[in-house]
Amino acid sequence: MTVAQADAGDLASYRQAVPADLVIMAGVLGNISDADAHTTIHALPQLCAADATVIWTRTRRAPDLTPAVRRGLADAGFSEQAFTAPDDVLFSVGVHRFTGTPQPLENGKIFQFIA
Repeated sequence: MTVAQADAGDLASYRQAVPADLVIMAGVLGNISDADAHTTIHALPQLCAADATVIWTRTRRAPDLTPAVRRGLADAGFSEQAFTAPDDVLFSVGVHRFTGTPQPLENGKIFQFIA
């Protein structure tokens, strides 16, 4: 097993791990700006192998941005496999399969966690 201590928002941090068959975006999309979430979603084809699975989480606290996340993933070449958003809690979990063409990993910052 390899453990890396690096900036999760910097694409260079993933150089040794891509293309990945599984990308877990738990605790990310709800803790970055909406603009950074858009950038991150559209950078996912650089992290994914063909037919990769992305598992993501996001709060549904108002304003609920999960519909925009789901549309963004579809626009980026992902097919929704599952979306769970129980009525009695605010969390949601999505599972998407990458149906697009993997892209080469570029350099750059795609997000910064916000406080």
